[in-house]
Amino acid sequence: RKYIDSCYQPMGTKSHTLTQGKIVEINQPAPEFLNGLNTWFRNNKDSSIAERVHQKLIELAEENPIIGPGYYNGRHITTYVRDIEYLKKSGNYLELENLLIELVYATEADSASKRRGVAPHYYSELAILYRKQKEYNKEVSILERFAKQKHAPGAMPAKLLERLNKA
Repeated sequence: RKYIDSCYQPMGTKSHTLTQGKIVEINQPAPEFLNGLNTWFRNNKDSSIAERVHQKLIELAEENPIIGPGYYNGRHITTYVRDIEYLKKSGNYLELENLLIELVYATEADSASKRRGVAPHYYSELAILYRKQKEYNKEVSILERFAKQKHAPGAMPAKLLERLNKA
């Protein structure tokens, strides 16, 4: 706990914000906070900490699931990146595909409810998966689906649209 506290240093906050001083109101559910906290532990020596934080995130989401646009199985769509990496490494491509499809639906629901563009990450992951499996029709299909959406800002939407043209 001391190590986690010493590593977590968000800009504009004092040291030891997790354990000392006044608790600042956090305007997000605990699993989403833990997902953000987890980004502070990306190197190999911290992998066990990152895994335990992620497991706690999953546990809290199961105990108190959130239902609504942008959520899948009680968790916000942004909390699934680690799960996707695990499924890719383990070679569980069917489960990976199913999860990514559900996350695309949740991304689109989130986008529609907030009237903003879709995040491209899960579309991109599906396109990569389909290409690796030589499922070219599915690759084109997910890229066309992405093309029909309003896009979030950034470089990735243009790259995905370019990929669609090449596919």
